[in-house]
Parts: sequence; C-alpha cells; structure tokens
Amino acid sequence: MRLSFYTYSYTDRLEMPIELCLKRIAKAGYSGIDVSGTNGRSADPLSFDQERRKLTRRIAEDLDLHVEAIITHAQLTDTLVDPARKPLDLKGSIDLAQDLGGSVVTFHMGGYHDGTPRDVLWKRAVAAIAEAADYGMARHVAIAVDGIWPVWIDDSEAALARLFGDVGSANFGVNFDPCYLTLMGVDPVPFARRFHDRIVHGHLKDHEGKYPKWTHLLPGRGEMDYARIFRALADLTFSDSVAVECFTDMKFEEACDICFVAMQNAARAGKVAFSS
Repeated sequence: MRLSFYTYSYTDRLEMPIELCLKRIAKAGYSGIDVSGTNGRSADPLSFDQERRKLTRRIAEDLDLHVEAIITHAQLTDTLVDPARKPLDLKGSIDLAQDLGGSVVTFHMGGYHDGTPRDVLWKRAVAAIAEAADYGMARHVAIAVDGIWPVWIDDSEAALARLFGDVGSANFGVNFDPCYLTLMGVDPVPFARRFHDRIVHGHLKDHEGKYPKWTHLLPGRGEMDYARIFRALADLTFSDSVAVECFTDMKFEEACDICFVAMQNAARAGKVAFSS
C-alpha cells in the first residue's frame, strides 16, 4: 500500500504553483499524488493542457512521486440528462492519465433526475461506464466510481454490486472512501471485504458528525479509525495507493505534515507499512 496526497484543493482551487506544491509533498514523505482531471472551472480534460501535463509529469518524476489517480469532478448522470451539456469525457480523462503516467481515473456518479425515468438513466450510465472501461483497459487505466452516496444512483452496497454486474468489466472498480462510508452509517471494513477485488484506489478524509450534518477535519483529527482500516486493507492484500484528501480551509503545510504523521502512526498501529 502506498500513501499519496491529493493536490486539487491547493494547485487548482488555491492556484498554488505546481512545483512548489509537489516539492512540499515529497519533502513530507509521500510517495505519490492524485491530481485533478481538469484545470480551473472547466469540466473538460483538455483544459489540463499539454504544457501543464508535461510540467506536472516532469516535476513528479524529478521528485520520485508517482501520479496515482486522476480525479474528475462533474457528476456523470448530470451530464447524461442535459442535452445542452457535453457528457463527462471519461475517455479524455483516461488519455490524461496516460500522459501523466497514472493508472486510475475516478468519477462521481450523480443522482436520478426528474423527467428521466430511472431505468433509462441507469442504462445510460451503465453504457457510458462500460464504454470508458473498455477504452481504459486497452490503455492500462482503470476507471472507478467514487464510492456510494445517499443521493446517487449507487446509493447502497446493493446498488454498487448491481452496477458492477451490469457494466460487466473487470476494468471498472471503486474508489474506497472510508470517511464517506462512515458518514452514511456503513462500516468501511465489511465494505472493503465485500468489494476487495474492485478497490483500485482510496481517499483518506476525516470528520465529526454524520450525514447529512458533518464537518471535515484533517485525517487523523476526527472520528476515523484508520489503524483498523489499514489493517483490513493489508489483510485483503490491497497494494495500490490511498491518498490524503484535504480542503481549501486546511492550511497546506499543516495538512501535508500532520496528515503524513497521522497516517503513518495509524499504519504502524495496524501493523502495516506503506511502500514507496
């Protein structure tokens, strides 16, 4: 298992220079990064232009940081019901992953919409995911839905299992988010055991409260028991990356250092060692 840091809040939302951000992440001790699949307010992966792609990859390689995952932001179902919107370009995000040397693209599912029958929207989503999964398989890039959520069409473990069955691709997985599972009242350890062969990446957040009222906190400063979660992942022989995810109200330097130490301590408590 590898420990990474998601840069979006800082390089994209707060417009921190890429080199400054990545140097600080490497100095803290992380082995990799997650990056946004777009740049600025655009939902188009082409907004992450060739100059930015080359710069990000060069700096990451110079610092021995793996680009682990590319994270998209538009909700898939929203883009499948509005004829004025371009569908979420998962293929373009897969191309971006290739350019950066990444192996995973994650996406947010989104919910049902009035005016579009549920079975119709479900089939549209399944078709879009299956097409992207096939495209990614030929390019050695997996796609992963960003977990389950109460207002999404994959609002439960049962719905997620159905989605995997309907898509029918081994190249389609799930981004494991223990914090949001816990907010929903879902124990992340049994979830991991159930879907262990589908977990291709993970995000590490923390919180106090529960859905629908909660506050995000730095990983290690909230209610999450990451020692138990890391132990479960290790027992399941998970060997991919988990990335610390922080938000714009969290000071970057503090987030880098405190979260790295907290996650290392949790790993040791779970008798797990992160690899480089």
